[in-house]
Amino acid sequence: MRVHEFAIGYTLEREALMDISRKASRFVSDIVLKFEYSGAEHAVDVKSLLGILLLPIQSGVSLRLETKGEDELEALEYVLEMFEKQTAGGH
Repeated sequence: MRVHEFAIGYTLEREALMDISRKASRFVSDIVLKFEYSGAEHAVDVKSLLGILLLPIQSGVSLRLETKGEDELEALEYVLEMFEKQTAGGH
C-alpha cells in the first residue's frame, strides 16, 4: 500500500472531481481518499464518481490518498498530480 498526505488550498469544483474520478478509473489498484470534516471521518473510492461528488472536500482539508494493488505507485503519483494541477491551475 502507498500513502500520501496533503492539503488542498481551495474547495474542489464538481468538474474537477469528476475529471479526477474518471481518469483514476484506468488503474487496477484501489484508490481511496480519506479526510476528516466536521468531526467525522470520511473515506471515498476515488473511482466512484457519485461517492467523490457527495463528499465535502473543501479548502484547508488535509487529505490522505491511499493506493493498493499492482499499479499502486503509478496510481498514487497520477492522482496526486491531478490534485496538484487542480490546486495550481484553480483559483
